[in-house]
Amino acid sequence: MKRVLLLFLLGLLLVGCTNTSVNIKEKNNDNSKVNKEQNKKDDSKEGSKSTEDVLYYIDKLKDEDFVSVSGDGENQKIWYTAAEELGKMGKHAIPFLIKNLDTKNDYERALTLYALLLASQDESVAEFTNGEYIDVNLDFDPKVQEGYVKVAKAWWEKYKGNWE
Repeated sequence: MKRVLLLFLLGLLLVGCTNTSVNIKEKNNDNSKVNKEQNKKDDSKEGSKSTEDVLYYIDKLKDEDFVSVSGDGENQKIWYTAAEELGKMGKHAIPFLIKNLDTKNDYERALTLYALLLASQDESVAEFTNGEYIDVNLDFDPKVQEGYVKVAKAWWEKYKGNWE
């Protein structure tokens, strides 16, 4: 009798585990559907990058090691990763970059200006600026940057209504 009872309880336990795993799979499938729907919503927003991504790269602008170098010897090219990524984000990154112009770090300001140059040329921005972009160069001289910051802020004043 004890064996029968033990086998019965073991059977219930196994059946319970099987049902639990089925429920977990069903739950994961439901979550997968939700995640796919959320991804569709995120992708439909301007740019597929989130604010979290923008803030990550904004923080990396001051990191002088966050670059990659290609070429050899005298023909080396530096890829300023954070600025390039922010430039690709286009319209979504611009308000954050404008705020970042007030940094006290000259290196960070130079890359912020460079990112603004790239981002302001994005197709979604060119639609309402008729192709007018923030016309600056990558320059690490703080005196030159002063003029570029004025150019960037004047452009922002002219077009900031497109973000409100």
